Amino acid sequence: LDADAACGVARRLAAAPDVPPDLRGAAFGLARVLGDAADAARAVRGAAAPGTLGDWLAGLFAVARQEVLDSGGDLLGVLDELVDGLTEHDFLVALPALRQAFEFFPPRERESIARGLLDRRGLRGTARTLLRPAAVDPLLIAEARELEERVGRALTAAGLAGGPGQDPGQGRPEEGSNA
Repeated sequence: LDADAACGVARRLAAAPDVPPDLRGAAFGLARVLGDAADAARAVRGAAAPGTLGDWLAGLFAVARQEVLDSGGDLLGVLDELVDGLTEHDFLVALPALRQAFEFFPPRERESIARGLLDRRGLRGTARTLLRPAAVDPLLIAEARELEERVGRALTAAGLAGGPGQDPGQGRPEEGSNA
């Protein structure tokens, strides 16, 4: 197999918008493994939609996990920035696929990633603390918050609740009125 030809095919697949995101990520990873010097940070920003980021990363990690572990690369920093910038709703959309993508890493490598995140943010502590399972599933918490927001918007739209800081009694029809 000609490495240049394979790299060319991988680059075309990685850039094709009609290719599923996991295959685009894997193609990008293959091109990197074959020596393509494409900018990983730029590529992950291009795949950063909440519904596709985790799938793209799963493809990348399946072929080129070292891309994240490489201390000289800035992919981990870009991922941290992107995830930190997600709204709660977008995070809820992205979380299941992100969790699945990072399952490609064995425990020692996950600890290395956690250490990199702590160092990047200038935080002290053990990386293992970040890896311990939460007492409550974060996805459940995020879903509950989103449900609370939807209920609040529905109540406000129906005139049954006011905006932030409004007296809970405001917005209700007075007793005896025709409202």
